[in-house]
Amino acid sequence: MKQIERYILRRMSMLTFWSLVSVSVLVMTTQVLIRVDVLTTTGQAIGAFLLLAATLIPSVLSIVAPFALLIGVSQVLSGMNADSELVVVEAAGVRPVTVLKPVLALAAAMSILVLIISNFVEPWSNRKLYDVIAQAQSDLFSVAVRSGTFMELEKGLFVQVNEKLPGGELGGIFLADSRTPENETIYYARSGVIRSIGDKNILYLVDGELQQRSLSNDQISIVTFTSYALDMAAFVPSGSALVRRPKEQSTAYLFNPESDDYFVRNTPHAIKVELVQRLSTWMYPLAFGLVAFVFLGKARSNRHEQFQNGALVAAITLSTRGFGFYSSDEAGLSGVMEFLTYAVPATIIVIFGFLALTGRTLTIPKLWARLSDRLVETAAARLGRRQSRRPANDGPPA
Repeated sequence: MKQIERYILRRMSMLTFWSLVSVSVLVMTTQVLIRVDVLTTTGQAIGAFLLLAATLIPSVLSIVAPFALLIGVSQVLSGMNADSELVVVEAAGVRPVTVLKPVLALAAAMSILVLIISNFVEPWSNRKLYDVIAQAQSDLFSVAVRSGTFMELEKGLFVQVNEKLPGGELGGIFLADSRTPENETIYYARSGVIRSIGDKNILYLVDGELQQRSLSNDQISIVTFTSYALDMAAFVPSGSALVRRPKEQSTAYLFNPESDDYFVRNTPHAIKVELVQRLSTWMYPLAFGLVAFVFLGKARSNRHEQFQNGALVAAITLSTRGFGFYSSDEAGLSGVMEFLTYAVPATIIVIFGFLALTGRTLTIPKLWARLSDRLVETAAARLGRRQSRRPANDGPPA
């Protein structure tokens, strides 16, 4: 790699890294604050809080990485244009591919990083995250015993415990679960106890009833049981295996899930949504890097035009990623949306990759640039006239 290429790559890498760190910390802070009430309510140690923050890092990185790359590439190219470095590079007869190579290297490295995080690191961190939340939720039963009132574990899930019996047992357990839009479930038991089996926390209910009401036809079914087991991680009936959500499962498992999996039997589209998201997210860093280069990788004499190109880059990338979020969420229910989730970023890569490799760059139409310049000049002139009409303030009145 040539010296100029190393220089550009070093600047882009540093700015991308610090953008990734700052934006990730900001997003992660908001995510931690959403869940921190569970830890503080149960009096968890600082180690549980730090573990919660650490498990959120991979999921945040996979979303923030394309935008951090976009900031790094766009800012460096705009700065080189403002400092006339791109003009010097082009005047020296350097081919445009010389500036393109650092962009491609950084974008490819970021895409590989996102691919690894989404398919390997993030599932593992999600398992740890839900284990921490599940442990905190199981401890909420102790808080409910002391309070003697209904406590909301999460939206649509309530618990009440009347008393604490000898031997660590709980008396008068009431659970109301309305998290799913299809039905409502109510558990009532005269007593119960929480036991740890390996990495699972199981709530054993004794001598109670299970009531389920279908919201579609308003039918109610009542089951009386002598004993019943609930997995504290998801509050669904636990069997021989730990119930894991699609976000916690490995990619290999999502390709070939077990037939008795809870989500395969109840919400199979959730598995498809998670799989599509993991296999499409890696394309966005490469797409964003190419879009930024095509619009900003050539010297511009008009500073307003450079700013407008940056705004156009932001509009294209934000709309592309926003559509990606929407289409991936709908991929489990629509084959068209599943296809578009892959097709849109792939089309961006092909089109802008062709333009970049052939040395062609895009810019806003000249008419738009002239119109924008006139609007800016008119607004500046009016502001100047208003400032000149204001009376001078010579001092306070006598």
